[in-house]
Amino acid sequence: MRKLLPTKHLLLVAAVSTAILVGLIVLPEEKKQQTFISLDATLDIVEPSTLTVTDLQLPHNRSYENNIVTQTKQSEDSNLAIEGATFAKTTLPPSFLETSVKIKSGDSLSRILSKAGISAQDIYKVSLADKEQGSLLRIRPGQTLNFTVNNTSGELTQLTYIKNRISSVVFERDTNSFNRTNVEKEPNIVQTYKEADINSSLFIDGLKSGISQALLIELANIFGWDIDFALDIRKGDSLSVLYEEKYLEGEKIGNGNILAAQFINNGRTFQAIRFDTKKGANYYTPDGLAMRKAFIRTPVDFTRISSKFNPNRLHPIFKTSRPHRGVDYAAASGTPVKAAGDGKITFAGKQNGYGNVVIIDHGKGYETLYAHLRGFARGTKRGARIQQGETVAYVGQTGWATGPHLHYEFRVNGVHKNPVTVKLPNDDPMPKKDLENYLPYARQITATLSNSHSPDFAQKLALLKK
Repeated sequence: MRKLLPTKHLLLVAAVSTAILVGLIVLPEEKKQQTFISLDATLDIVEPSTLTVTDLQLPHNRSYENNIVTQTKQSEDSNLAIEGATFAKTTLPPSFLETSVKIKSGDSLSRILSKAGISAQDIYKVSLADKEQGSLLRIRPGQTLNFTVNNTSGELTQLTYIKNRISSVVFERDTNSFNRTNVEKEPNIVQTYKEADINSSLFIDGLKSGISQALLIELANIFGWDIDFALDIRKGDSLSVLYEEKYLEGEKIGNGNILAAQFINNGRTFQAIRFDTKKGANYYTPDGLAMRKAFIRTPVDFTRISSKFNPNRLHPIFKTSRPHRGVDYAAASGTPVKAAGDGKITFAGKQNGYGNVVIIDHGKGYETLYAHLRGFARGTKRGARIQQGETVAYVGQTGWATGPHLHYEFRVNGVHKNPVTVKLPNDDPMPKKDLENYLPYARQITATLSNSHSPDFAQKLALLKK
């Protein structure tokens, strides 16, 4: 009969068996091996003195270990593949769609962006960034809107409002709002010289010589205090002008300022030079006197002079000799009538045969009168301050008038003067400090203008100086 193992030997075998079972249970489900280990034992009687640690070791199962390692590696590779796919999905770069729209009549920012599928929320946000300046409320036909949309999120990321070739406004997204930036391209400035001989009119002959209409209008404004371009222009008159042209990327995009100009009119010579002072840019004679006079020569755009200044004129209605102490400028009914100079309105109302009348006191003894008016401009009332060129009334046919015209009188210390020929006083002189800077510049720009003259123009000037 076999002897049973001693109690402490049995306890040792039980402990080892329990440890193996726990290890198998703790292993992950997918790593468990469907391999059974036999725990059958032949309970031979062993003397305690002959039992060694080696005798208590389990058989080494190489196949089991290899299987566990292989399954673990496969599981790790599978997890890495899943994580890699997720990473690739989350870091996929967004795509952007850029659109350019030319603004048409009736278009607005909201209409253009809504049509492109941009949310009302984004339209509100970009409008909010422009709230103070209001540029997007003033978009005009012919201008351009460029905008970029994130195709992944559907969000507006950038909007560019192109006003013209030089000026743009850019709105860039910053999380939940937009930043606004003004962008100005710097054109190249080139000085250009042109001249023209007048045979019929300033505009016809000026355009033939390649001077743009805008420049001709500016020239008329510069010399308008000294020359009446409706009455004073003569065949053989000449003009020369030195001005700026603007170029961008090799292409002309417009004109800049008139730097200097010269006009020969009926044997008289006038020269104007542009100069910046603290009060702004104005035109002056080479000696520093303002081209701008205290009064404009004619306060209305007229078609013809229907009646000249004449102390012995025969009145057209009463057929008696009555002095005509002003000039009648025929013009369409409703044509604006401008204040000849700065001053204060002393009368605005009806006055016998003059019909509707405005009288302005300009100070220093100067006074002007405007009669036969259809009506008064807003703000035209007694005591109101008025500035030169400001509209005070409109041409009409009120009072004793045979047709729509402006009757204009110019008085100096109560004495009537011929508005067409009266010598107009200069505007306020240039401050002494500005004059010190101006005179050297005037000599330089005058030399540039003179060196640009054609032989014919230079000869005309030479003959006038003799």
